Amino acid sequence: MRMLIFAVALLPCQALAHDYWANGAPVPAWVKARCCGPTDVHHLRPGAVHILSDGYHIDGLKTVVPFERALPSQDGDYWGFWNPLSEPDPQIFCFFAPVNGS
Repeated sequence: MRMLIFAVALLPCQALAHDYWANGAPVPAWVKARCCGPTDVHHLRPGAVHILSDGYHIDGLKTVVPFERALPSQDGDYWGFWNPLSEPDPQIFCFFAPVNGS
């Protein structure tokens, strides 16, 4: 249920953010289908994310998410967006963390 609420909450932002480039040109459908698609979404268990002095460490990944790159999670869960084919060292597109960091 939480995932459905989260997905619905993101729909207006996602549609606006992925419809046009910064210069106003439309984003091609093939780009929208491959960038932050369903396979890129990772709903992370709290025990899979570790807060260390240099940022957020996610079990199974070498990539560290610096604190300044984390966005506040509206549902209090951890969410990461990366291409699973690039594991164990992916470029993390977006990372959401609980506001209290727990």
